[in-house]
Amino acid sequence: MKKATHLLLVFLACLTLVTACNMPRPVFPPDSKPATATPAPTEYPYEQCGWNWATEPLPELSAQVQAALESAGLTGVTAVAEAYGENCITASGEVARFAAMETDFRITVQAASLDDREALGTLLEKILVVLDGFPTETTPGPNPGYVGVTFQFGDDSLRLWFPIIDGESARALGLRGAALLDRLQNP
Repeated sequence: MKKATHLLLVFLACLTLVTACNMPRPVFPPDSKPATATPAPTEYPYEQCGWNWATEPLPELSAQVQAALESAGLTGVTAVAEAYGENCITASGEVARFAAMETDFRITVQAASLDDREALGTLLEKILVVLDGFPTETTPGPNPGYVGVTFQFGDDSLRLWFPIIDGESARALGLRGAALLDRLQNP
């Protein structure tokens, strides 16, 4: 029994030494400084909104598109660009802010005739080439928008409304003239 007690004491002494030598150490190397706490992010007050679909005119972009159409030799053509998105309506009924989702282009063309579909398609292609100069990344909103083209002749009109990407893909397929007009008139 004396021998067992002696062995137990030696074992406990060794265990104490091992534990004492293995004290917790910092996880970072001794020559580096501990990381400082990052400041809490600035909080902005969130105002409750009732979201309502809306458009906002883009007069500067409209002027740029108009100038580009004229530079391309297109006469009798007017352009309007507008952002489409949502208004944040506060509890007091006021608009707090506008969140743009896309930019839409509305083009009006004074046409010589609505019967010459080949000529209308050629005009449409020229308009789309000009609008290529205003890609989604450079206009308000993260999404590609729509193009509205109205060909007018007297009291008659031909109206097109299609996603910008449909115009791009139709031209990528090699469609021109009347074929382009047909594709975008009936997407």
